[in-house]
Amino acid sequence: MRHGQERRRRTVDRTPVALRPWALGRERSRTLKRSLRTWTLLGLGGFSSLVAAFVGVAAPRRAGRLAAEYAQFRADFQATHDAIDAAYDHHDRVVDGIRWHYVEAGAPDGEVILFLHGLPEGWYSWHDVLPLVDPSYRLIAIDMKGYGRSDLDDPDYDWHHVARQTADLLASLGIERYFVVGHDWGALIGSVLVGDHPDRVLGFVRMEADLIPREGMLERLGAYLQKPQWLLFRVTGLATYLMRDPGRFIDRVYGSRMTIPLRSLDRDYLVYEFSRPGVAAMNPRYFRGSNWHLDAAVGRICRNAFPFPVLQLQADGDPAQPPAIFADVATHCPNVRLEWITDAGHFDNLDQPAQIADAINRFVRAAERSSNSH
Repeated sequence: MRHGQERRRRTVDRTPVALRPWALGRERSRTLKRSLRTWTLLGLGGFSSLVAAFVGVAAPRRAGRLAAEYAQFRADFQATHDAIDAAYDHHDRVVDGIRWHYVEAGAPDGEVILFLHGLPEGWYSWHDVLPLVDPSYRLIAIDMKGYGRSDLDDPDYDWHHVARQTADLLASLGIERYFVVGHDWGALIGSVLVGDHPDRVLGFVRMEADLIPREGMLERLGAYLQKPQWLLFRVTGLATYLMRDPGRFIDRVYGSRMTIPLRSLDRDYLVYEFSRPGVAAMNPRYFRGSNWHLDAAVGRICRNAFPFPVLQLQADGDPAQPPAIFADVATHCPNVRLEWITDAGHFDNLDQPAQIADAINRFVRAAERSSNSH
């Protein structure tokens, strides 16, 4: 009897592994994920085809009409635009065939702080911040490539390439090391710049950009839902179509992502610069998948093995980057300091310029004290 019980206990489950309940559940999960991925790609492909067809038919006629309208807008706003410009120290420079426009402020012989703006902005997005930054520093706010008065000809918008070209501008000015402050897309390109050229960087202030990498399909889908332009603007024709009407584009983007109304004068200056011929054609190239490197723009910063400090400034009211996605920064990105800008939306450099400038001042002074003590 005992021998028979022992034999029963040692009976082997001969059900094929693939048919066991736990294996079936795992396979169903994999199948569901594959189906979701397939249908998502098919849906995006179909949407892209419809958009391309619509844009191909409607865009040429609309482009001509809008070009004439915005040429007239710039002519009407020219005197006001020039009066604003007269209050700042403007420069133009060509480096290796790339044209750059930038504004300088502060001390010509001070440590340099480079300011990189986001979409759909320009150097002007810092105009309320620059006067509040410590004047003992040399401040350089550029029109990034593809914006305003900077280069609108070179078609290569690979993030590493744009970062190197930006670094080359500073090198051409005889600037060996500098702080970098980047907002939105300026934060992404700035992240690539400081990661690719860490020996040139004294410190990095990063504003309004994801910091913790989104792992897995569902997390990435959540990111695209919060920032649908990351996906939609990969359809270059759609992005160009929308950007060719910068007044409407800027009104829509700023209207929902600021805590205070955008001043009409600021709005018109931004529209003037973004309506320059060529901006709408070149700017979408930043979104092309072949130009992206998210690990360099996000993951590498989160890991922060750099020899310089990194500060993340984040608005408490940015719908595209809600506080929840930064909840685990201390765990995932222990070498990055997170500081909140209060009562601010995505464009916190316009919403709360005093808070931004104060944070930058404290950061650069602390970085210099730390460097001098070593």
